[in-house]
Amino acid sequence: MTEDFDLRRHDALFASRCTAAEWERIRAFRDQPNFMAGPRRHEGTMRPFFAHNLILNKVVTEAWRFQILVFTLYLDSVRDPSVPRSGLTVANLQRICTQLQLASPGRVYAFLNVMKFGGYLSAQRSTSDSRLVHLTPTPRFLEIVEEWNDNIFASIDAASGSDLVGEKARFPDLGREMRTRGAEGLLVGWLPLDPFPEVFHFASTDGGWLLMEHIVLRSITGDQQLQRGPVQLSIRSLAKQFSGSRSNLLRLLDRAYEMDLLDEPPGVNGLVRPSSRLACAFLTFMASFLGFFEMHTKAALAARSPELLACD
Repeated sequence: MTEDFDLRRHDALFASRCTAAEWERIRAFRDQPNFMAGPRRHEGTMRPFFAHNLILNKVVTEAWRFQILVFTLYLDSVRDPSVPRSGLTVANLQRICTQLQLASPGRVYAFLNVMKFGGYLSAQRSTSDSRLVHLTPTPRFLEIVEEWNDNIFASIDAASGSDLVGEKARFPDLGREMRTRGAEGLLVGWLPLDPFPEVFHFASTDGGWLLMEHIVLRSITGDQQLQRGPVQLSIRSLAKQFSGSRSNLLRLLDRAYEMDLLDEPPGVNGLVRPSSRLACAFLTFMASFLGFFEMHTKAALAARSPELLACD
């Protein structure tokens, strides 16, 4: 059975967890007429994307590891050849992750080893200091990253009517600029999940993010007049796609029910119904996430304005 779904029902709660300026940014993106097309586009591409890249799935489908990956790319992007110790090194990534409390030094070291083993990073000794090893994203990895960028741009365009996909075609470096500015936003204090502990409950567990995205977006139907209903769920099938263990995902759902994030216990007739609060939190988080990258991409385009004027 379905019922009317009000995307704004819990706005007072979410607004109380944000600064006024941050809430206005999120709300403005979310309240666009075609907003729902953005999260749906995102889910429709990200699930098969990670399913086909199994090591990346294991590495980045949990919130902290995703941010570690962001900073892995960022450090390589801002490397200054005139400063030997700049760039992507174990020590530099450990420093950022310690500063932001993302991971211990040992976990960072293990993360980078997995990435090297998977063929996503290569290592080269510095010519100026043989003790210094720089890591570099491989062409294979950068191709996957650019595909991720394209999916983000397409999701933003679907939600807001922008043409970032077209701008990326004009400026191939736009994805790198978006990632770099986004990482700098995290470094100066943007905390994407803090206003949404409902989302964090899922995003902090292997496979949890993809599970949450799947059940919320399958439960919400319609475009302008939204409806919320139950979702038929096969944990066994989804665990394979999301690189999470079946038992861990079941425990995640059990705990979600205890936290009032599901309307009924998981496993009843194979159905799951996300609560109104979870659905609103996830979709409002997606507005924050996609809007953040749109903001930084448009800033990158604005910084190119002298070049654009010269071209005209």
